Amino acid sequence: MVRKEPADRHRIFFRLIPSLRPGDFPGFWERIKRSIVGFAQKRHPGWIIGGMLGLLLAVGLVKRAMNWASLRGMVEESKNIYVQLVNPEAVPAAIPLELPGTTQGFYETPIWGRVSGYVKSWYHDIGERVKEGDLLCEIDAPEVDHTVSNLRAKADIARINYERWKALVRTRAVSQEEYDVQRTGYEAALAELNRWIEWQKFEKVTAPFSGVITARNIDVGTLIAGQGEFPFGAMRQLFRMAEISLLRIYVAVPQAYAFAIREGMLAKVAIPEMPKEIRNALVVRTAMGLEPASRTLLTEVDLPNPDQKLLPGLYVLVTFAVPSRAPFVLPVNTVFDRGDGHYVLVVDAGDRCHLRKVDLGNNDGYKVEILSGIQAGERVILSPPDRAKVEGATVTVVSTQEDR
Repeated sequence: MVRKEPADRHRIFFRLIPSLRPGDFPGFWERIKRSIVGFAQKRHPGWIIGGMLGLLLAVGLVKRAMNWASLRGMVEESKNIYVQLVNPEAVPAAIPLELPGTTQGFYETPIWGRVSGYVKSWYHDIGERVKEGDLLCEIDAPEVDHTVSNLRAKADIARINYERWKALVRTRAVSQEEYDVQRTGYEAALAELNRWIEWQKFEKVTAPFSGVITARNIDVGTLIAGQGEFPFGAMRQLFRMAEISLLRIYVAVPQAYAFAIREGMLAKVAIPEMPKEIRNALVVRTAMGLEPASRTLLTEVDLPNPDQKLLPGLYVLVTFAVPSRAPFVLPVNTVFDRGDGHYVLVVDAGDRCHLRKVDLGNNDGYKVEILSGIQAGERVILSPPDRAKVEGATVTVVSTQEDR
């Protein structure tokens, strides 16, 4: 009896063969293909199974070889040190120094009450412009008024007695000593009366200078604690005034730039909310001493405000043009510290690293002045990796930022 083979045996293998990738290894895969076809033509199940196992073994070996080659490439690639370079930037004769500040009125003061009482009436509100001497409010102080009336009566009695004794002393009816007692008594009563009359004038609160009312903290009937009722008198401001045709700006200048600030220097003032409006200001004085806690020099800058468009309390940016001491500046992340000072890494034409010790100047947090240690046109590594901080290390340059 003749054994019949399954009719679809060849079809099974020829379905497997097209799933291979002959484009990757043409010679190798053609031999594998021919071997499989030969095994299939022998029409024996053992050869078929052996061919399949050999195919799997070959595929595994090829994949392992490819992974090994990829791993070796990655190892070689990891040995490269990739860096970005930057050129030193030349520094102009003067560099801008921008510092924050707050505007204040040239005259700015709270207004307090000196007598105790209740607010009788007020005449000016916030935002109103007043002149020196304008009446702001009146305080009803009955105790002061009664005291003035009482002292006026006592002063009248003392005056009458004084005039009587003055006539008697002319006739020598009384002694000169008795007359002097009456005279000095009258003068003392008059002085006490005048003192309280002056105190009574504080019932009318007036503007100490011409300016604008920036705060009103009272209303009709508000209790005012006067000067003699401390600390309650210090708890109630009646008004707050400011003279804003000229503004003061106080700026804290860091120690690194303190010696560059001089009286009479020009400054530029910018308001963040008004980016197109830059105003000129003038340095009028400094504290002539640094604040120990912050190591800053308090500097006053006066800003003309004739249109009174700017207001007290604005956050502004003041820019000074300070002279530069360094020929170059570099980004701060090019410099690193070692035990004996500050260094940068310079890359030569052969892409080899060289350590350069540098002396630093002013540092604004973005760029640092380089007083010495580098030359124009040299290439400096930006954010140098630790593996490059070796003399003669070879690097691979990714990009170079040209100097401006």
